[in-house]
Amino acid sequence: MEQFKSYITEAKDEPYKLVIFNHSGEMVRDIKDTGLGELVALMTKSAKAVGIEIFQADFVGAYISEKGDKKYINSFPFDDEGVVIYPDTKNEEVIDYQKPFEINPSNTIIMPRGLGTMGLTSSRYWVDMIRNLELDGFLTLPSLKSWDICASKFMTDLVVRKVGIKTPKTVSIAHSEDSERAIKELGNKFPVILKSSTGTQTGVGVVIIESMRSLHASVQMLMLYSKYLPIILQEYIKTDYDVRVIVLDGTILGAMKREVIQGDDFRSNVSLGAEASTFELTDLEIKDSITAAKAVDGRLCGVDFIPAKNREKEQPYIIEVNSMPGFGGIEKLNPNKSLTQNIFKHFKNRDNWNLDK
Repeated sequence: MEQFKSYITEAKDEPYKLVIFNHSGEMVRDIKDTGLGELVALMTKSAKAVGIEIFQADFVGAYISEKGDKKYINSFPFDDEGVVIYPDTKNEEVIDYQKPFEINPSNTIIMPRGLGTMGLTSSRYWVDMIRNLELDGFLTLPSLKSWDICASKFMTDLVVRKVGIKTPKTVSIAHSEDSERAIKELGNKFPVILKSSTGTQTGVGVVIIESMRSLHASVQMLMLYSKYLPIILQEYIKTDYDVRVIVLDGTILGAMKREVIQGDDFRSNVSLGAEASTFELTDLEIKDSITAAKAVDGRLCGVDFIPAKNREKEQPYIIEVNSMPGFGGIEKLNPNKSLTQNIFKHFKNRDNWNLDK
């Protein structure tokens, strides 16, 4: 399989506007290894390279305004490093905003990133702002439906299994004393993986559990931190690597192999230092990656899986579907073929805005 298949339709090549929402402030300054700032910079550079007018907006302080029949996005400004400049409300009488950016459903795509920043529950206002735009006919990538499914690892597991996808056995933990019931559903087998259902893009908060005592203590500690934190327990599948696949409208754009971090035993996040390399998918891996993406309403998403021992004949274990995937790792592996530019070129064809999924 060609790793970076050109996915550009020549007909009806029309420019458009792109609004990238994110929440960059504290994350880019204090948690640099999340890669969010680097990703937004890559997307901005790639969009400009293919002639797309781009506007970066931070969720904090952003709002929609209207003047006559025209609609605008308003946001705080950004510095040269792409970090939002929040106002000092104690010392500034006038709050500084960027020039309002005019948007229209016929020529503007909305790309909300960071709705579930660091696995935390998003501000309802942020979600409602994107929902407002969807109701007005704007194309959003991801859709709120896709974001809602993928924001919960437990819900993602339920949804993809219903369409025949193979996943590690997964159970939710309902309360601090629910450990014994949960481990019984996994056959009383250790080790297991304990994680927040909301997850993070850095693998933070994901732990391997070796014993009942450790499981009970870890669950109680997490519940003490947040009484209503959604926690899942998952079958541990021993592997030396997993695979990230980027899917766009039912087509594979690229895949990369991510080695398990040395000394970590199970995590393979590139943002944590995992080694990445290009990867050739089997027909079955292609099929299941596309099926999983469609199941979560994902037009542009990342599908992560652990390969089967017999890759040609056995289904992979789909471990996650990310509605807001990072492209940086795959992009660096193929510097002469810009995956990000190909994504943006794909939507220059207006026929690709309203596909039946």
